[in-house]
Amino acid sequence: MKYFYDLHIHTALSPCADILMSPNNILNMAFLKELNIIAITDHNSTLQLEAIKELKDSYEMLIVPGAEIEVKEKYHVVCLFKTFDIASKFQKALNVYLDKKMHDEQIYGEQNIFDEFDNIVNNYQISLMGSSNIALLDLKKIIKGLDGIMILAHIEKYGDTIFEKLQTIYSDVFDAIEVNAMYDINKIEDKLAHLPYRIIRNSDAHQITDISEAVNAIELENLTIDDLFRALKEKRK
Repeated sequence: MKYFYDLHIHTALSPCADILMSPNNILNMAFLKELNIIAITDHNSTLQLEAIKELKDSYEMLIVPGAEIEVKEKYHVVCLFKTFDIASKFQKALNVYLDKKMHDEQIYGEQNIFDEFDNIVNNYQISLMGSSNIALLDLKKIIKGLDGIMILAHIEKYGDTIFEKLQTIYSDVFDAIEVNAMYDINKIEDKLAHLPYRIIRNSDAHQITDISEAVNAIELENLTIDDLFRALKEKRK
Protein backbone atom coordinates (compact mmCIF):
# COMPACT_ATOMS: atom_id res chain seq x y z
CA MET A 1 0.00 0.00 0.00
CA LYS A 2 0.93 3.65 -0.42
CA TYR A 3 1.65 5.59 2.77
CA PHE A 4 2.29 9.31 3.07
CA TYR A 5 5.27 10.37 5.15
CA ASP A 6 7.40 13.17 6.54
CA LEU A 7 10.54 11.80 8.18
CA HIS A 8 12.24 15.05 9.20
CA ILE A 9 10.33 17.14 11.75
CA HIS A 10 11.80 19.27 14.55
CA THR A 11 10.26 20.12 17.88
CA ALA A 12 10.84 23.35 19.81
CA LEU A 13 13.85 21.66 21.41
CA SER A 14 15.74 22.32 18.19
CA PRO A 15 17.38 25.74 17.86
CA CYS A 16 15.41 28.06 15.57
CA ALA A 17 12.27 25.91 15.79
CA ASP A 18 9.07 27.76 16.61
CA ILE A 19 7.60 27.54 20.11
CA LEU A 20 4.45 26.03 18.57
CA MET A 21 6.42 22.89 17.64
CA SER A 22 5.23 21.03 20.71
CA PRO A 23 4.50 17.28 20.71
CA ASN A 24 0.71 17.54 20.55
CA ASN A 25 0.75 20.32 17.98
CA ILE A 26 3.06 18.33 15.71
CA LEU A 27 1.11 15.09 16.00
CA ASN A 28 -2.24 16.81 15.55
CA MET A 29 -1.04 18.70 12.48
CA ALA A 30 0.39 15.52 10.95
CA PHE A 31 -2.94 13.81 11.60
CA LEU A 32 -4.90 16.68 10.05
CA LYS A 33 -2.64 16.56 7.01
CA GLU A 34 -3.43 12.83 6.72
CA LEU A 35 0.15 11.64 7.05
CA ASN A 36 0.67 7.97 7.83
CA ILE A 37 4.31 8.07 8.90
CA ILE A 38 6.29 10.81 10.64
CA ALA A 39 9.66 10.99 12.36
CA ILE A 40 10.69 13.39 15.12
CA THR A 41 14.29 14.41 14.44
CA ASP A 42 15.65 17.18 16.65
CA HIS A 43 19.13 18.62 16.21
CA ASN A 44 21.73 16.47 17.98
CA SER A 45 19.20 15.25 20.55
CA THR A 46 16.49 12.70 21.32
CA LEU A 47 15.42 14.34 24.59
CA GLN A 48 11.94 15.33 23.38
CA LEU A 49 11.09 11.77 22.44
CA GLU A 50 9.96 10.85 25.95
CA ALA A 51 6.77 12.88 25.54
CA ILE A 52 6.28 11.63 21.98
CA LYS A 53 6.51 8.06 23.30
CA GLU A 54 3.69 8.77 25.75
CA LEU A 55 1.47 10.12 22.96
CA LYS A 56 2.21 7.83 20.04
CA ASP A 57 -0.44 5.19 20.75
CA SER A 58 -3.19 7.82 20.54
CA TYR A 59 -2.62 8.28 16.81
CA GLU A 60 -3.15 5.96 13.88
CA MET A 61 0.26 6.86 12.50
CA LEU A 62 3.64 5.20 12.52
CA ILE A 63 5.67 7.59 14.68
CA VAL A 64 9.39 6.99 14.30
CA PRO A 65 11.99 8.15 16.85
CA GLY A 66 15.03 9.85 15.41
CA ALA A 67 17.53 12.71 15.47
CA GLU A 68 19.31 14.94 12.98
CA ILE A 69 23.04 14.81 13.63
CA GLU A 70 25.54 17.26 12.21
CA VAL A 71 28.83 15.40 11.87
CA LYS A 72 32.37 16.78 11.87
CA GLU A 73 32.32 16.89 8.09
CA LYS A 74 29.37 19.34 8.35
CA TYR A 75 26.85 17.01 6.74
CA HIS A 76 23.45 16.57 8.39
CA VAL A 77 22.29 13.00 8.88
CA VAL A 78 18.75 12.00 9.76
CA CYS A 79 19.05 8.94 12.00
CA LEU A 80 15.98 6.76 12.58
CA PHE A 81 15.48 4.00 15.14
CA LYS A 82 13.09 1.10 15.51
CA THR A 83 12.13 1.86 19.11
CA PHE A 84 12.18 4.76 21.54
CA ASP A 85 14.38 2.75 23.90
CA ILE A 86 16.98 2.35 21.17
CA ALA A 87 16.84 6.09 20.53
CA SER A 88 17.58 6.63 24.22
CA LYS A 89 20.60 4.34 23.96
CA PHE A 90 21.79 6.37 21.00
CA GLN A 91 21.57 9.57 23.05
CA LYS A 92 23.92 8.09 25.64
CA ALA A 93 26.43 7.19 22.92
CA LEU A 94 26.07 10.61 21.28
CA ASN A 95 26.64 12.54 24.51
CA VAL A 96 30.34 11.70 24.35
CA TYR A 97 30.64 13.71 21.12
CA LEU A 98 28.65 16.79 22.09
CA ASP A 99 30.22 20.06 23.22
CA LYS A 100 28.98 21.27 26.58
CA LYS A 101 28.87 24.92 25.56
CA MET A 102 25.98 27.05 26.77
CA HIS A 103 23.18 27.90 24.37
CA ASP A 104 22.69 31.55 23.37
CA GLU A 105 18.92 31.85 23.29
CA GLN A 106 19.11 35.57 22.55
CA ILE A 107 20.42 34.68 19.10
CA TYR A 108 18.95 31.25 18.41
CA GLY A 109 15.83 31.13 20.56
CA GLU A 110 14.94 28.83 23.43
CA GLN A 111 15.43 25.07 23.43
CA ASN A 112 12.27 23.82 25.13
CA ILE A 113 11.41 20.31 26.27
CA PHE A 114 7.70 19.56 26.74
CA ASP A 115 5.80 16.91 28.62
CA GLU A 116 2.93 14.96 27.07
CA PHE A 117 0.53 17.81 27.94
CA ASP A 118 2.66 20.38 26.08
CA ASN A 119 3.85 21.96 29.31
CA ILE A 120 7.43 23.23 29.13
CA VAL A 121 9.37 21.19 31.70
CA ASN A 122 12.90 22.18 30.75
CA ASN A 123 14.56 25.09 29.00
CA TYR A 124 17.58 23.14 27.80
CA GLN A 125 20.75 25.19 28.30
CA ILE A 126 23.41 23.10 26.55
CA SER A 127 23.68 24.21 22.94
CA LEU A 128 22.36 21.84 20.29
CA MET A 129 23.38 24.28 17.57
CA GLY A 130 25.95 23.34 14.96
CA SER A 131 28.22 20.37 14.55
CA SER A 132 28.82 17.56 16.97
CA ASN A 133 32.32 16.14 17.35
CA ILE A 134 31.46 12.80 15.78
CA ALA A 135 32.90 11.83 12.40
CA LEU A 136 30.56 10.42 9.78
CA LEU A 137 32.08 6.94 9.83
CA ASP A 138 31.97 6.82 13.63
CA LEU A 139 28.30 7.76 13.50
CA LYS A 140 27.75 4.94 11.04
CA LYS A 141 29.26 2.42 13.47
CA ILE A 142 26.92 3.52 16.23
CA ILE A 143 23.81 3.63 14.05
CA LYS A 144 24.45 0.25 12.46
CA GLY A 145 25.15 -1.23 15.89
CA LEU A 146 21.66 -0.09 16.88
CA ASP A 147 20.07 -1.40 13.66
CA GLY A 148 19.16 2.15 12.67
CA ILE A 149 18.80 4.06 9.42
CA MET A 150 21.04 6.85 8.11
CA ILE A 151 19.62 9.36 5.62
CA LEU A 152 21.77 12.14 4.17
CA ALA A 153 19.63 15.22 4.83
CA HIS A 154 18.88 17.98 2.29
CA ILE A 155 21.52 16.91 -0.25
CA GLU A 156 20.80 20.03 -2.31
CA LYS A 157 22.71 22.15 0.23
CA TYR A 158 26.17 20.60 -0.13
CA GLY A 159 27.29 21.38 -3.66
CA ASP A 160 28.43 19.10 -6.47
CA THR A 161 31.24 17.36 -4.57
CA ILE A 162 28.81 15.39 -2.43
CA PHE A 163 27.53 13.52 -5.49
CA GLU A 164 31.07 12.40 -6.30
CA LYS A 165 31.74 11.33 -2.71
CA LEU A 166 28.55 9.26 -2.62
CA GLN A 167 29.97 7.17 -5.45
CA THR A 168 33.43 6.84 -3.87
CA ILE A 169 34.39 7.32 -0.22
CA TYR A 170 30.79 7.40 1.06
CA SER A 171 29.42 4.71 -1.24
CA ASP A 172 28.31 2.41 1.60
CA VAL A 173 27.52 4.91 4.37
CA PHE A 174 23.92 6.00 3.82
CA ASP A 175 20.70 4.04 3.47
CA ALA A 176 18.78 6.79 1.65
CA ILE A 177 19.09 10.37 0.41
CA GLU A 178 16.80 13.28 1.27
CA VAL A 179 15.87 16.19 -0.98
CA ASN A 180 13.90 18.89 0.81
CA ALA A 181 10.23 18.76 -0.12
CA MET A 182 10.21 22.43 -1.13
CA TYR A 183 13.28 22.20 -3.39
CA ASP A 184 12.92 21.83 -7.16
CA ILE A 185 14.35 18.33 -7.58
CA ASN A 186 14.66 18.86 -11.34
CA LYS A 187 17.71 21.02 -10.66
CA ILE A 188 19.70 17.98 -9.48
CA GLU A 189 17.82 15.13 -11.15
CA ASP A 190 20.75 14.33 -13.46
CA LYS A 191 23.12 14.02 -10.49
CA LEU A 192 20.69 11.91 -8.46
CA ALA A 193 20.23 9.56 -11.39
CA HIS A 194 23.74 8.20 -10.86
CA LEU A 195 23.08 7.28 -7.23
CA PRO A 196 21.58 3.94 -6.19
CA TYR A 197 19.83 5.25 -3.08
CA ARG A 198 16.13 5.72 -2.52
CA ILE A 199 15.34 9.43 -2.75
CA ILE A 200 12.89 10.73 -0.17
CA ARG A 201 11.28 14.16 0.24
CA ASN A 202 10.92 15.57 3.76
CA SER A 203 9.91 18.95 5.15
CA ASP A 204 12.69 19.59 7.70
CA ALA A 205 9.86 21.42 9.46
CA HIS A 206 10.76 24.02 12.10
CA GLN A 207 7.30 25.60 11.97
CA ILE A 208 3.98 23.85 12.31
CA THR A 209 2.72 24.89 8.86
CA ASP A 210 5.86 23.47 7.21
CA ILE A 211 4.97 19.86 7.99
CA SER A 212 4.38 18.09 4.69
CA GLU A 213 0.99 17.61 3.12
CA ALA A 214 -0.02 14.10 2.07
CA VAL A 215 2.02 14.30 -1.13
CA ASN A 216 5.16 12.19 -0.74
CA ALA A 217 4.44 8.48 -0.45
CA ILE A 218 6.27 5.20 0.05
CA GLU A 219 5.03 1.73 -0.86
CA LEU A 220 4.94 -0.71 2.06
CA GLU A 221 3.29 -4.09 2.50
CA ASN A 222 2.28 -3.12 6.03
CA LEU A 223 2.49 0.02 8.13
CA THR A 224 5.28 -1.25 10.37
CA ILE A 225 8.73 -0.02 11.31
CA ASP A 226 10.33 -3.13 9.85
CA ASP A 227 8.63 -2.64 6.50
CA LEU A 228 9.57 1.04 6.50
CA PHE A 229 13.23 0.33 7.22
CA ARG A 230 13.29 -2.39 4.59
CA ALA A 231 11.88 0.00 1.98
CA LEU A 232 14.27 2.80 2.89
CA LYS A 233 17.22 0.47 2.41
CA GLU A 234 16.11 -0.69 -1.03
CA LYS A 235 18.52 0.45 -3.69
CA ARG A 236 17.36 1.87 -6.99
CA LYS A 237 18.23 -0.05 -10.13
